[in-house]
Amino acid sequence: MKRSLFAFPCAAILAIILAASFAPAVLFGQSASEKDADKKEPDNAPIVKVSLYKNGFCFVTREIAPRVWDKPLVLTRSIAPRHGTLWFDDPTARLRRTTVEKYVTPEPAPAAKKNDAPGYRPEWTTMTDVFEWQQVTVRTKDGEKISGRVVGNQKPLPQEQPKETPVEIMDEMSAYRSSSMPVRITSSASTVKSHSSFGASFLTLETEDGNFIAVRQSDVVEINAKSLYEGDDVPQPPAPKPVKQTEEIQIVEATMEDYRPVRMRYLTEGITWSPFYRLDLSEEKGKDGGGKVTVSAAATVMNNYSDFENAEVEFISGFPSLDFASVVAAVAKKLPMSTFLQSLANPSAGTPNYIRNATSGILSQSVMSQSVMSNARPVVQINKEDEPDAPPSKWSASGMEDIQYKSVGKLTMKKGDVVYLPVASKTADFEYVTTWSAPLQGEFSFGEKTPDTNVWSTVRFRNPFDFALTTAPYEIERDGKILGQSTGSWFGSGELASVRITHALGVSCTMSHFESGNRERVFRVPRAEGLSELRYRYPDVTVELALVNRTGKDVKISVDSVFFGELIEADEKPAKSVMTTDRTMNSKNKLVWDITLPANSKKTLTYTYKVIKDR
Repeated sequence: MKRSLFAFPCAAILAIILAASFAPAVLFGQSASEKDADKKEPDNAPIVKVSLYKNGFCFVTREIAPRVWDKPLVLTRSIAPRHGTLWFDDPTARLRRTTVEKYVTPEPAPAAKKNDAPGYRPEWTTMTDVFEWQQVTVRTKDGEKISGRVVGNQKPLPQEQPKETPVEIMDEMSAYRSSSMPVRITSSASTVKSHSSFGASFLTLETEDGNFIAVRQSDVVEINAKSLYEGDDVPQPPAPKPVKQTEEIQIVEATMEDYRPVRMRYLTEGITWSPFYRLDLSEEKGKDGGGKVTVSAAATVMNNYSDFENAEVEFISGFPSLDFASVVAAVAKKLPMSTFLQSLANPSAGTPNYIRNATSGILSQSVMSQSVMSNARPVVQINKEDEPDAPPSKWSASGMEDIQYKSVGKLTMKKGDVVYLPVASKTADFEYVTTWSAPLQGEFSFGEKTPDTNVWSTVRFRNPFDFALTTAPYEIERDGKILGQSTGSWFGSGELASVRITHALGVSCTMSHFESGNRERVFRVPRAEGLSELRYRYPDVTVELALVNRTGKDVKISVDSVFFGELIEADEKPAKSVMTTDRTMNSKNKLVWDITLPANSKKTLTYTYKVIKDR
């Protein structure tokens, strides 16, 4: 039996709304994002190759299938290359960003359903949900009655805003927030698209004269409706109308006549790799009395860029200069010309610190997020007495001294995926070596008898791979037991590598540093006529490195010491290196000794140099 009119108490409505708020999410069906994913168009320029830096940037290669180029190809996936890095393998191909207009029909509101009796529905969360599209009479707290049709939960149409937005609406809304009276907002249909125009806390009614009135739901005492989803005359929401939209697209044009694929490559960010290594030590005898070590390389690949299927993956290691890494190409997005030109004038403005440091030559040994950047060699070898029989490094002979590419096969990844990837494993000879880097004294400051605990037991081996071991964590194991983890530097193929294991508690080292002679010697610098010459002290400085072995066995020890000045003499003929020097009158040098310290013995290494000092 139909009820021509009924009163629906607000208490019952509130109960329905509260029940709906605790309803399982599964009742609402598939989410909007999932629906969009189902409708996703296939990529017509899929990724076929990625070359990954360790700092989050990557070179992406996309391939367009063979086609007849009688009309442009609209890319289904927009790309964002960095300025100056987009290239096609065909000279006639080009990329254009343009704007197109199209009409889109919004999804219609869900049709009202028949219901023999009013009751609970999971999708009811507000009064608007319960009475959408119904002809109702609302009684408020102050006794006022308002009649009209409840505007339903249709999505707001993506139409342009009217040229004249009624200011009265905002004024009345502001006044209403401080008043207990129900707000009455009168507007045209072109302004109000749904109840969400005023918020879910309001009930919006469309009156017979075509105006809209919004009433706060908490002020509603009673709602009278002619029907509640009963009979054949269930009111339905109006059908949405098509609306005009503008959209930016990227199109590829070409005039080639060959029926073949077209590839484009560009630099972007969003995919990275992070390497790590394991050294598994064995007591199996190697040459020179050492042992055998199994060196294993692995990496983590993180993809925050785009899906790709069966694409070739390459790891890039080195110290790249990416001066325009933060400048997105103008063909990628719409932006004012002044903004683009400003980014070209100051390309590092939006560059992360670890990239800015890399491009300016600043070295760091720290492992940073997504990258280990210190892959350059700060020391230039002058002589090689420390490695007289060292084989030529493969990475130097390849002509790729600073950049290494390592192919790791093909991968399939979705955006957001992270993959652990074993890379390679090889066995090499190793030896235990105790290492000590003597404390670095200031250029003009000297001290005496400085004990140092920075003495390490290390494992030394030659890189057995045909690719470089880049700066990354090394885990050291022996007989299934973890001995430690440390950071190793860049080691080229065939190059001698040294990785710390633990502090060497059985070996102690002390450094003494003092002026030893010619304290009044003067270094003169002539100046222009009329100016007096510059005069500096030029004394001799002696450094003593005292070593003590208390282990009860012979120990191979490698000692290095850095000083500012000109070397006069040194014990044991150490290897000498000249290091980079900035803003100083004295050259920066490094001496390295590789010696064997007998069990329970002492030894002192001495060297003397002269240094220019301000008087």
